[in-house]
Amino acid sequence: MWAIIGILFTGSIISLFEIPPLVKKKYWREIIVYFLLLTPGLVLSILLIKDVSIPTPLDMITKIYSPVTSFFERILS
Repeated sequence: MWAIIGILFTGSIISLFEIPPLVKKKYWREIIVYFLLLTPGLVLSILLIKDVSIPTPLDMITKIYSPVTSFFERILS
């Protein structure tokens, strides 16, 4: 529980230093991108602390390309 609070606290402290200059310069797109990157990072960190199994992107790539590779193996062999 304390680790999750620590991660959220760290994310909020980082946001307190990063967001005000962006708001002052009116970089609204950068603020949106900042939150789009910060949110999944915090969520993944919390899931890792909770010992949730997170699949790697390589698993998805393997599932997508395994039929393609087997097709080419049949053609070329």
